[in-house]
Amino acid sequence: MDGQILREMLLVGFALSVLVAATSVPLRLLTLDGAAAAVLVGTVVFGLGGWGQATLLAIFFISSSALTRWKRERKPHPEHRLGRTAGQVLANGAVAAGLAVAWSQTHSPVVAAAFAAAVAASIADTWATELGLLSSRRPRMITTWQEVQPGASGGVTWLGTAAATAGAGLIAGGAWLLGVPGWIPWTAGVGAMLLDSLLGASVEGRVRGVTNDTINFMATLFAAAVAALLA
Repeated sequence: MDGQILREMLLVGFALSVLVAATSVPLRLLTLDGAAAAVLVGTVVFGLGGWGQATLLAIFFISSSALTRWKRERKPHPEHRLGRTAGQVLANGAVAAGLAVAWSQTHSPVVAAAFAAAVAASIADTWATELGLLSSRRPRMITTWQEVQPGASGGVTWLGTAAATAGAGLIAGGAWLLGVPGWIPWTAGVGAMLLDSLLGASVEGRVRGVTNDTINFMATLFAAAVAALLA
């Protein structure tokens, strides 16, 4: 990419990301550090990944933010009151940002597929959580199928699972913008959502340093790797 064009794309990406972040903070969608992380991720993805990758990232952020705000009074997690932190933003967006950097250097269709899958994994997990918390039925632990409290790591509901597959499908439908067959990010995204639940049930809180953010990052990385293999 020409140096002047690159600088202009990064500048536009930065301006748009700042606008989104500045709007998100008063709406309690992002904390201040979360807004800074969102500006970083948005600038990198738009500036180096282009309009197609930025569009998929925007679909994830806008839809997930809307679901986060919807009936937030019924949801127990701190982000529903305070907004998502930098750790949460980077857990969902760092892999995508890294792949945008790689794509700018290679323009590889494999990297494009991995990017779409990473976003599909993030949206699948977020939609599963936000709608699963509203399920009329108590969640069940994915490893034992015993009933658990809403919001428990590793807990799944049919509503949340259906939401995850639909969210991944939304990103899969937009993957044509990157020239990626939709079935690749959908398969990788849904698989990553299931892995996220399995890790949440088995290692989160049991292994030192493994938090929900760690698992979300691992799930997006897993989705990207699966998509690269499928592509």
